[in-house]
Amino acid sequence: MNHYGEKRLSLKANLHAHSTLSDGKFAPEQLIAAYASEGYDVLAMTDHHQVNDVNQWDHHGMIVIQGAELHPILTPDRTRWHLVALNLPLDFKCLRPFETGETAQEVIDAVAAAGGITAVAHPHWCAFGAGEIKDLENYFALEVYNTECDFFGRAYSVQTWDELLYCGKKVSAIAVDDVHRESALFGGWTVICAKERTLPAVMEALRKGEFYATQGPEFHSLTMDDNNLYAEFSEAVKCSLVLRQNGRCIIIPRQDPPGTSAQYSLEGIRVPGNYARWVITDARGRSAWSNPVFF
Repeated sequence: MNHYGEKRLSLKANLHAHSTLSDGKFAPEQLIAAYASEGYDVLAMTDHHQVNDVNQWDHHGMIVIQGAELHPILTPDRTRWHLVALNLPLDFKCLRPFETGETAQEVIDAVAAAGGITAVAHPHWCAFGAGEIKDLENYFALEVYNTECDFFGRAYSVQTWDELLYCGKKVSAIAVDDVHRESALFGGWTVICAKERTLPAVMEALRKGEFYATQGPEFHSLTMDDNNLYAEFSEAVKCSLVLRQNGRCIIIPRQDPPGTSAQYSLEGIRVPGNYARWVITDARGRSAWSNPVFF
């Protein structure tokens, strides 16, 4: 795709998955084979409290990322954070912070020191809003959509994302399956706009926010010049540009035929502290969310 003037690969990734090594229903080999068969390029193995050697399994041509889901304590009643850590070494020490006492920030910092990156998992499912998250630093994204959490009516964390952005936090968003069971397969994914199909290139793109979250719709081009923001995408029945305050609906619902491109003038919105992000929705009600452009 055209990612702000650079031709990039579009790598389909699920960045949150559980196997029978923790509380998932699929053995690691089954999980990897399932995602490979659906055309995924990247899969992160993120079982709870552990880092497993992904090289022991057949990757079926995918990039498989070594990670873990970690659970520091937030409140005195022992409410836990859910943090997804990617690219961890096998000897990573901070695996059980709910026992050893590290805070969420200390866990994020430990992950970074080990060469990894951290995402805040399903904040709406955790009943966490911007108030709980706003003081955290150096995480690369939060989960804007989580397929597994859809079964509990808490799949979307869009409002929390916007509240953090409104507060000036430069936060990106991913969509994930958080797969534990068969019915959570392939519902939401992240498209990584990488320079090449390698683990270092994938990690670089994630660190820089060069990706978008989706349930199915695709962005083909995201660009900007001195006067306008532009987007090209798969057929959408709604396209909105979300701003720090208010927003604009570019393609109106029930418009016929569906749209495949949009642009919006930067006049009046290119001011310090503002941001703009695209959201498109297809005829099946599935959405895709671009990461924000900050001014």
